Amino acid sequence: MTDCKPQVQGPRRSDQVAYVLNLPFDFNVMDMQIPNDRKNHYPDIEQRLRNVQEELRRSRESFLHLVQNNPFGIFIVDADMKLRLVSKGAEKVFAQFDPLIGHDFNAIMHTIWPTDIATEILEKFRHALETGSPYIAPTFIEYRNDTHQRESYEWQLQRLVLPDGRHGVVCYFYDATERELLVESTRSREQYFREMADAAPAMVWVTNANFQCTFLSRGWREFTGQEEEHGLGIGWLDMIHPEDREETASTIWPAVHAHESFAHDYRLRAASGEYRWALDSGRPKFDSEGNFQGYVGSVIDIHDRKTFEQSLERAKQSAEFANRSRGEFLANMSHEIRTPMAAILGHADILKDHLKNPDNVQLVEIIRRNGNYLLSIINDILDLSKIDAGKMSIEKKQVRPDAILSDIQSLMEVRAVEKDLPLKIEFAGPIPETIATDPVRLRQILLNLVGNAIKFTDRGEVKLVVRYVGSSPQDNQSENGATGNSYPTDTAGTLLFDVIDTGYGIAPDKLQLLFDPFMQVDNTSTRTFGGTGLGLAICRRLAHALGGEVKVESQPGKGSRFTLSLNVTDVGTLILPNLDVFPSADAPAEDIRLSANVLVVDDRRDIRYLAQHFIEKAGGNVVTATNGLEAVEYISSEKSVGVDLIVMDMQMPVMDGYQAVTELRRRGCQLPIIALTANAMKSDRDECLAAGCTDYTTKPLDQRKLVEVIARLTQA
Repeated sequence: MTDCKPQVQGPRRSDQVAYVLNLPFDFNVMDMQIPNDRKNHYPDIEQRLRNVQEELRRSRESFLHLVQNNPFGIFIVDADMKLRLVSKGAEKVFAQFDPLIGHDFNAIMHTIWPTDIATEILEKFRHALETGSPYIAPTFIEYRNDTHQRESYEWQLQRLVLPDGRHGVVCYFYDATERELLVESTRSREQYFREMADAAPAMVWVTNANFQCTFLSRGWREFTGQEEEHGLGIGWLDMIHPEDREETASTIWPAVHAHESFAHDYRLRAASGEYRWALDSGRPKFDSEGNFQGYVGSVIDIHDRKTFEQSLERAKQSAEFANRSRGEFLANMSHEIRTPMAAILGHADILKDHLKNPDNVQLVEIIRRNGNYLLSIINDILDLSKIDAGKMSIEKKQVRPDAILSDIQSLMEVRAVEKDLPLKIEFAGPIPETIATDPVRLRQILLNLVGNAIKFTDRGEVKLVVRYVGSSPQDNQSENGATGNSYPTDTAGTLLFDVIDTGYGIAPDKLQLLFDPFMQVDNTSTRTFGGTGLGLAICRRLAHALGGEVKVESQPGKGSRFTLSLNVTDVGTLILPNLDVFPSADAPAEDIRLSANVLVVDDRRDIRYLAQHFIEKAGGNVVTATNGLEAVEYISSEKSVGVDLIVMDMQMPVMDGYQAVTELRRRGCQLPIIALTANAMKSDRDECLAAGCTDYTTKPLDQRKLVEVIARLTQA
């Protein structure tokens, strides 16, 4: 037993365990025979042996506990290919075999796995047993014969010496089935995503949290010709047109840094080498805990749409240019026509004051009448152009409808008398005392409708019937609730103006043509009535601007009914109107005398003379200039001492009125300046006032208005 002495006297713990493991499991240290001389030499040897025995027992139990209770797969196969030791993790795999210890490992393998797999596994065990070479197997994924389930394992083999002194093989394995199923599911989902992305008409892309591209669909490769590996990271940027890269970066990066969605279009190089417009859209993606993971997005070819939009934009710009050109043309036309018309009409008035012969006076009246007719045509064209261009201003204020109707009657009755037609204005019940509307435009509509009715009626009568339909039932009764001439108030309703005539009437298929610009019901060269065909088109557009409508009913040979309906609010008290209490619109005003020194600036000698005549006739003094530059130089010189006011034409050569007024204001001139315009679209009141003018008046010059505004600005 001398061979045991070195191991008993202070061996290393690992050596003790190894020694014990190579002993039979029923070996007992106390069974060892110790010679008496050794006992005498080592009086405590028996106690020490007992301690070693106890330590070996505990080591053996610990080892068995570690192996048998290990949740991972560990089992030992001896040289006879019998199972000698199985951990809990391994018992789950071999659960159907009972008893397990001592069971033939060859039978177990062929029961569980297909023959070829089982044979290969057994060969690996025998090779390790015979050669002692360890073996690490690749990941193992197969269907089991007994459960028909797919399982995956990672395993390795190691030879060891069993307690009986013979060799065995220990197998360590890990059940990776769940992990592999998860990996396979992920792989399957990725494959599904890739197939779906490849099949999509859009080019799909994915990035990581650093906005580095990690996926590009097949659509990207087919469209751009760039391989996926070259486009990953930031390689896809190479396909953007160089001129668009900076704008693209300035648009996308702020959204990326803020983890926000974005959409931006740029030119993308196609496989053919041409650049096509594409729309790039991206959305951020987050995990279940809200952590930013990157972006997923798509790129679609919008070249055809973009090209169409660009063509529309070019067409829009062309239309806007054409519209501006039309506006400028109409403004110039207005100035060029209205300015000589102002001279013609003004000088006709002056000439009339100097004539005594009735025949000569009649000739002057013919000139004035036809000049005013030509002027009305010009006004119609300009009004229609303003409405179509959206530049017609509507200024609503509280006005009395009956006052406007009294004005209509006084103006149109003369024309009705000339055709021996009665002109009647009737009220079907009470109407609002006041309404909020634009009185100038309302008057313009009614004058046109009544004028047409008189124009196209030879026999019978022309009648204007006014009705009010309120929102309350009592508002529609003529006498209920009345107190004197006052009726209950209402907040909203509809005011209707029916212009009824007994004229020629209109065929049903011609009714809608009435409201088209430049259209006549009778377009033949032999038509009886003249006109431009603009009046009703303007009426309907103005009615829309006032919040109303113009409609027509007619029967050939029986006459027509044109109805203007206005939706009105804040109507105030309802009253029975009385047209007799309103003076005629043409009632002469008191003579106004001037004591002002006026500078008149106009490039037309006739206009300068006419303005000078009107001002001096009223008592004022006039000096003149032919353009804006002369006016600026005159006001800046000592000669201008005593000038009280400037009348400035706004469209002149050398320096126009806008530039002149701006320069005068810049130099500190505080004199009142009256703008003299042709009332074209580019010379309206707002533009004149914005340039620095104090007030404005229009051509043709109206003597009374010109003198009134000069008196108001100078006498104040």
